Amino acid sequence: MFDEHRLYTVAVLVVQVLGRLRVWHDDREVDAGPPARRLMLGVLALNAGRLTTRRELIESLWGERPPSSAVNVLHTHTKHLRRLLDPRHSPRDQDGVLSTVGDGYLLRLPEDALDLLRFRRTVAAARQAESDGDPARAAALFREALRLWEDDDPLCDVPALEGHPKVWGLKAERRRAQLSYWDLMLRAGNAAEVIAALAVQGAANPLDEAVQATLIRAYQATGQRTIAFERYEATRLVLAEELGVEPSGELQRAHRQLLEEQESRGVSRIPRQLPAPVPDFTGRADELALLDAANARRPPGIAVVCGTAGVGKTALAVHWGHHNRELFPDGRIHLDLRGDDAEHALPPHEALGRLLTAVGVSDQDIPADTQSRAARWRTETDGRRLLVLLDNAASAEQVRPLLPGTHDTLMVITSRDRLAPLVALHGAHRVELDLLPRTDAVHLLRRLLGERAGTDPDSVDSLATICARLPLALRLAAEYAGAQAHLPLAGVVTRLHRAGPLDLLDPGGGAAIRHIFGCSYRLLDAEAQRLFRLLSLNPAPHSTLACAAALSDVDEIGAARLLHRLASAHVLRCDALGRYGFHDLLRAYAAEMSLAMDGEAERQAAMDRLLEHYCGTAVEASDTLYPGWSGSWRHAGLALKPSGVTLSPGAALSWLDSELASFGTICQFAVRQGRPERAVTLAAALHRFLEAGHGTEALSIYECAVDAARGMGDSEGEAHLRTNAGVILRLLGRYASAVEELSEALELCRRIGNRHGQARSLSNLGIIEERLGEFASSAARHSEAVALYREIDDPFGQAAALTNLGNLEESIGEHTEAAQHFLAAHDIFAALGERAGQAIALSNLGQIYSSLGEDTLAVAKLREALSLFREIEHRDGEATALSNLGTALCRQAKFDESLWHLEQALEIFQSTKHRYGEASVLNAIGEALRTMGRDGEAAQRHRLALAIAAETGDEDERGRAAAALESLG
Repeated sequence: MFDEHRLYTVAVLVVQVLGRLRVWHDDREVDAGPPARRLMLGVLALNAGRLTTRRELIESLWGERPPSSAVNVLHTHTKHLRRLLDPRHSPRDQDGVLSTVGDGYLLRLPEDALDLLRFRRTVAAARQAESDGDPARAAALFREALRLWEDDDPLCDVPALEGHPKVWGLKAERRRAQLSYWDLMLRAGNAAEVIAALAVQGAANPLDEAVQATLIRAYQATGQRTIAFERYEATRLVLAEELGVEPSGELQRAHRQLLEEQESRGVSRIPRQLPAPVPDFTGRADELALLDAANARRPPGIAVVCGTAGVGKTALAVHWGHHNRELFPDGRIHLDLRGDDAEHALPPHEALGRLLTAVGVSDQDIPADTQSRAARWRTETDGRRLLVLLDNAASAEQVRPLLPGTHDTLMVITSRDRLAPLVALHGAHRVELDLLPRTDAVHLLRRLLGERAGTDPDSVDSLATICARLPLALRLAAEYAGAQAHLPLAGVVTRLHRAGPLDLLDPGGGAAIRHIFGCSYRLLDAEAQRLFRLLSLNPAPHSTLACAAALSDVDEIGAARLLHRLASAHVLRCDALGRYGFHDLLRAYAAEMSLAMDGEAERQAAMDRLLEHYCGTAVEASDTLYPGWSGSWRHAGLALKPSGVTLSPGAALSWLDSELASFGTICQFAVRQGRPERAVTLAAALHRFLEAGHGTEALSIYECAVDAARGMGDSEGEAHLRTNAGVILRLLGRYASAVEELSEALELCRRIGNRHGQARSLSNLGIIEERLGEFASSAARHSEAVALYREIDDPFGQAAALTNLGNLEESIGEHTEAAQHFLAAHDIFAALGERAGQAIALSNLGQIYSSLGEDTLAVAKLREALSLFREIEHRDGEATALSNLGTALCRQAKFDESLWHLEQALEIFQSTKHRYGEASVLNAIGEALRTMGRDGEAAQRHRLALAIAAETGDEDERGRAAAALESLG
């Protein structure tokens, strides 16, 4: 027989399941073992005092497919559990806590040893006390029983039992005990003691009508009637949306009690009209903070939430309103002004009638004329702390009559328009919504897609891109993915790419992307609609004012006016540089409308004007910044015409910088449109700008332009552009590819008799041969190039060739000859107004003077060169001057300043991927560090330089690094 007294004279055993599964011997917690053993103990404890069959345990552990060894595993777990629960007895002892009975197991624990049994015993005693007419004792016992629970869920750390029927049954027991306890406390007038716990349970169980009804009664009992009404309304909406049902009897009774109390007090009904908040609201922390700031101002006044269609203006305002409802005890009003439909926008007269009804004015008391209604509205809102959400406003004129007379009421107005008059004349606080940041867009999709998102993060990221991070599109995409459950997410992405999101993200009705964009488009006047359509023809990511003027064939004043209208209507975005752009979905819609509305001849003419703008402005900018370079085009047989619009050097450089990302796209666009000559012109005009540190972008541009020239049979253009490509490859340290490109360009120039092109190709081949240590061949190339430039009377080319010849002479130690050639080149560049050439010559002279020990003179020349390079934003030139200056300063023992200049140079060369420059600076840093006695760091830099030089084939820097490392030992 089981002897309970014999078992518990040794130690007190306690098992807990009301929360985490825990086992105690006296006051010491012991480890219950691995997950499978804990699961088995949990099932046994749930059945404490009753037989647990092997079948139930096997199903709990392995489901429908147990292993063949399942019974043996159960025996092993049983042995370990007996040792855990009853360490003083043998695991084979059948009279202990856990015994084998027939085809199962029996866990026998006294009530005090298992919290579940204590809970049930205490709840039974509470119900008996309530039946005996002792509510105070009943409430105390219920409180004692509920305190046994460590967590809302029993066995919460045994996830495999989460759906076990007995776990669900135990949770239901707790809920019944809670409801009984709360009811007793409310009847005893102690609502304040339980309202916090009730609110937590209400938030966790929005569909539990009994909990919600009890919470409403608690709010009423503590005088929080406004929140009680809100709780009822929120529960009603959730029940309707999630279950499609109306509140049942208990919830209706709680609501009726509220209404009866309100009527007995003679209080007018408080409006609670905000729509239900959007589920899974994500991000927008900054914008919510701006609404907080607008409300915190005294007086609060007006907030305008504006942005493009589908960006989530209403969702933001409603979310904020619900979150801050306690700040508006007199009510929250919502009114859709229907401003997205010009024909059906709500007139101020009708809007005022609805607002007056919302605050309790009876129909017969609402004035007949608009002016009197506005006056009555101002009277009714005076002194009342209301939130009024005016949704979808068309214009400031529609809203003005609806403004209250005092600032006790906060007006939040959503609109696709910026409502500038409200900001300027009424002090409205503008909150402008942009597309969701990528992290928030991806997070929203993950929440909406659920488990599918975790298996394919790349497709989730692609979906965010396809949807342009527009909240409405993201939600529609998630819905579409849900409807295509048979497809993996990658398949959904493929379909959206192929068919286009405008067609597939269309659930019908007003939620379709095309529909909401169409509403915004129809609100524009005809001129603005036309520019909106034509802007979609520009393949670049943005359009400047000049682009808009070219596309629409109007002057820039007219284009600026139209762009302002489009930006105010939020169908275009304007960045900090004054450039305008669509998000991808709006671009697709605008392109669709252009195909439908604009004739092919008009579209072609607009695209021609756009290409003419890019080519003409590029030529003008190059003429401004590099005036000597235009002669190179003429000698190459290229007819490049400037736009005729005068640009200052600053404006020219600014335009080139801002459009850098677009040039490759425009070249490809020109070829697609059957205008390959435009691609050749643009690429040729950009060369001097591109060689100043934009090598990566340059290669894609030249690849397109060379193909275009070859396709047209333009041998001179092809030769010129291939030489340009060779220059870029040389600067990137890709010498083999550069030699191949330059050699083919040289052969082509010789075949067509283009001496200018021959000289350019020879000069650049000479530079590479110098780097590779082939000095004799290099000297011959440079000398031939100088002679050719003199023959064709090209001073710019002659100065460039003299500079290259001087660099060779410096490399082989002929410093006097090098200095003479650099000075001659500088004078020619100065006469041509070529600042980049002057800066290069000055930098080279500084290096010569440094080598000759003329450090003061060297530093002066190098600082002058550095200043010029920075003025024209020549990144590689700036880095070269910094490197040479660092070396000169090191010779003057100004070590800290020297290292600072060298590190700056290294950073620039790394960013522009100038491999020769990188190796040269690393060697210079190593030499400076060695001079400072930091040999270990010096060797590290030389090893890095050696690796780069070995990769590129630079013999001079390879030899320099190897010699330094050898001397360092």
